Amino acid sequence: MRFTLSLFTFLLISLSSFGQKIRFASSIGTSFINWHEKQATIDFGAQIIYQNPGKKHLFYVKLKTLGNVDASPVDRQTYTFVEAPLMPNNMPLSATEPLTSHYRGGQAEVGFQWPMKSGFSPILAIYSKSLARKITSNQTQYIEEEKYALHGISVGLNYEWKFKESSINLQGQVFEPIYRDVTLYGKYIGVPYSSLTTDNSINYKSRLDFHYKKYGIALNYEILNFGSAKNPNSKSIESSQAQLISTFFTYYF
Repeated sequence: MRFTLSLFTFLLISLSSFGQKIRFASSIGTSFINWHEKQATIDFGAQIIYQNPGKKHLFYVKLKTLGNVDASPVDRQTYTFVEAPLMPNNMPLSATEPLTSHYRGGQAEVGFQWPMKSGFSPILAIYSKSLARKITSNQTQYIEEEKYALHGISVGLNYEWKFKESSINLQGQVFEPIYRDVTLYGKYIGVPYSSLTTDNSINYKSRLDFHYKKYGIALNYEILNFGSAKNPNSKSIESSQAQLISTFFTYYF
């Protein structure tokens, strides 16, 4: 993610020196995540859109980061620790001690879009997505964390309705992970355990976007499928699915 941010900054500085069609935008919004628990997050995003006037395609870079607004209770009946956690007095954590989860994540997308006279625009992009789940309790503020990463290729289609001062875009994309893993961090784990996941299926994303002059509002719906992971040195993780509904307010510079 740091590399992508550096690339994003480099593109912003270098492309600004050319008299080409470059557009920068920043966004703020919120997401509702339905995963192991249900949580709301605050999201921040930024993007660069670049199109040479003599070319039919456009190039874009999009970044997004999210963090939870409040923690959610964890079902102790279904959660398994890598190692039994201890309280500050080195006593085992009570089996009835409430646990809470905190979600955070980010994504980066670099791709091309080919606008057509019909209003349709094919999309081809490289896509990276991460989502983490941190477990805490009142007695121990940090116990352990699961971090999932999906990297691959995304293809999709956009349709645009143009009006005098506004436009509406409807977009759909499918994302096929090429590389995916899950990493376990913890207060008692030591070196993080990382393993490739299996049984990943295709992920989906749809977006409805309304633009008016320099302002935009968007509604996103995303389905992420995380495969299972088996690691003899830590714990096995069952496959899961996260559904995200997001709204964004965007300003185009």
